[in-house]
Amino acid sequence: MARLCLPDGAVRGIDIQGAQTGTVTAYTAGRDGTVTVDNPQHERALRAYGAFPANLGGAPRGGRRCTGCGFGSYFTICSRCGGTCAKE
Repeated sequence: MARLCLPDGAVRGIDIQGAQTGTVTAYTAGRDGTVTVDNPQHERALRAYGAFPANLGGAPRGGRRCTGCGFGSYFTICSRCGGTCAKE
């Protein structure tokens, strides 16, 4: 089972036709913008359309946090405000 984000924010759903059976499966994005795919063939087809894996892991471990604005980063200089980031 895979969670995928559709290729564009304007795309709300994609229909995939099965190769052997000819049945059509509709994948409609939920409120979080992801679709759950159980069929590996459908996953490959959606990836061919431009869908990509959803990053649902949360905050990365071992990262840094800006002491000025609180933005999370892997670097010592904040890309948002230019402040210094300290290890969490």
